[in-house]
Amino acid sequence: MNRIFFSALGLLIMLALLAGNYWIFQTAFSVDYLEWYLKNGALFGIATTACSLVWGNMREHAGLISANPWNYLGSYLQLIGLPIYTFGTHLKSDDQKTVQRPLFDSLMTVILFTSICAVLLLWLIVVVPLQYFVYLIVGAPGRLMRNSQRQAIAMFRHSRLEVKEIGREEPLPQGWWHASLADKPVAITGLFSSLFFLVVKSLL
Repeated sequence: MNRIFFSALGLLIMLALLAGNYWIFQTAFSVDYLEWYLKNGALFGIATTACSLVWGNMREHAGLISANPWNYLGSYLQLIGLPIYTFGTHLKSDDQKTVQRPLFDSLMTVILFTSICAVLLLWLIVVVPLQYFVYLIVGAPGRLMRNSQRQAIAMFRHSRLEVKEIGREEPLPQGWWHASLADKPVAITGLFSSLFFLVVKSLL
């Protein structure tokens, strides 16, 4: 019962954020929030896929496509906290020695990291709430594959492609590679999101 209650509360928070975004866009910019999101949704999906592939193990963070609204929001809050922590780490010096940093590099780094944090915060407020409902649909394959106990592997033997399946915990045989996207649920969801918006735009 408590689980249902908290899930419903999470959905209400998402809907409240959507309503707030809709009101702000309409009042401050005279722009329909839903139309704006529909116009840019494919770009958001591509950006998510690109970030997930180049930013560490973000592509494996299944919480970013979670159907649970609390896990979903919590994962994106963690994502925003990461560059802040990273920035602070790089600015630290060892106690044993003092590092001389070029003034120009330090200034540009502060500006760029501050800009990244601001963009991520805007992303959290403007994009993430509506994206939850999109990912609830297009994230289903990623969530399903993530929980699968089997995985497909492949290898090229001369000009012929060979495929087979193994258990998820089995070691990868030498020369074979993972043919499944189960280890990249965020990336595949971003791609499905882009396709979703392209199809919707073509139908409207």
